[in-house]
Amino acid sequence: MVALLDRKMQLKHALLFGAVVLLCCLYLVYDKCLLATINSYQVLDDHNRARAARIEQEVGGDRRTRYILLYTSFFSERWWGLLAETLGPDYFAYKHCPATDCVLTSNRQLLRAVADYDAVVFHVATGWDGPLPAVRSPHQLYVAALMESPAHTKHSLALDGSYFNWTMTYRLDSDVLFNYRNVVDLESGEVISPAVRPSWRNGFGEYGNASLVELVQRKRKAAAQFVSHCGALSGRDRLVQALQSAGLEVDVYGRCGTLNCPRGKPECSQMLDTVYWFYLSFENSLCVDYVTEKLYNALEHHIVPVVFGGADYNRFMPPGSYIDAQAYRTAGELAEHLRYLMDNPAEYVRYFWWKQHYALEDTNQYCDLCQRLHSVSARERVQYYRDIKAWWYDDACTARSKIEF
Repeated sequence: MVALLDRKMQLKHALLFGAVVLLCCLYLVYDKCLLATINSYQVLDDHNRARAARIEQEVGGDRRTRYILLYTSFFSERWWGLLAETLGPDYFAYKHCPATDCVLTSNRQLLRAVADYDAVVFHVATGWDGPLPAVRSPHQLYVAALMESPAHTKHSLALDGSYFNWTMTYRLDSDVLFNYRNVVDLESGEVISPAVRPSWRNGFGEYGNASLVELVQRKRKAAAQFVSHCGALSGRDRLVQALQSAGLEVDVYGRCGTLNCPRGKPECSQMLDTVYWFYLSFENSLCVDYVTEKLYNALEHHIVPVVFGGADYNRFMPPGSYIDAQAYRTAGELAEHLRYLMDNPAEYVRYFWWKQHYALEDTNQYCDLCQRLHSVSARERVQYYRDIKAWWYDDACTARSKIEF
């Protein structure tokens, strides 16, 4: 009996010992797995720390001034409308640019050779006044600049593939945006547009302003248009004539009309607030993102712009701040809606709801260009346009409008 109990105790101890050994083994395996996991995270952490240190070293070690050469003229303007041939960091600081350590010049002899400039900018709306650079440095960025639509681009763009690195145009898919104005949120200070998908506030339906209603009731003429380019491809002249035929009074100023009001004359601006209900912001071509100063000229006043172009205008201004001619089937329907607003001033002033939330802000493409030249990510990425002509022209414009006239 005693022997039987001893064997049971021995078996119990053996099982207990085996369980302890098994637990120890499992613990060691878990510890090794945990250690391996920790080590994998440690590798990732070490990599991120090394990358951050490298970027910091690059930024700190490459704080040299970036030089931008305006290689061609901007139409007839050798200085591209700037106040001097060469502008340095003081200019960028004055413009409140995010990066200021840049020099902008149209003087090809400012540096030893054209190949020494960080960016070389070409205006590609017209032919160039001189030969192409003979030597190109691998670190250089060649930039194609345009504010004209493809319908009015007179340069052939028939260059060898991979000639341009960046684009600087009004199109929102450009590397550097070359536009007229930004829209800024008054509360946050954030730039909302231009953008592919801007996040707009709502307020059109609820807006009312008795003082504005009283002001606009003093207006006495329907619409004004300021235009100097006649016979535009968009057909805007014919659209104006169709509106006039539909009974809408439209005064046309400039070469294409019978009236004249010199640019910059105070009376020309004042009558937009006091005389006219609508400003016809009709573009010369129906192209993607092509929105010129005509829209912004109207938005600076208490007058409702009627836009006609190929852009999605919600990318530029909030819905309910303009009237899109392309949203109407015929010129007669558009004229009818405009007359309705003139007869209902409380409905008309809703188009000014956005002014309590947003403001227009001047833009400066050179600020963006300077900032990108100092950007580590931009310097690390090598980019070329294999076919800049296709990028600029393919599916960019249409010759047929949605509105019939």
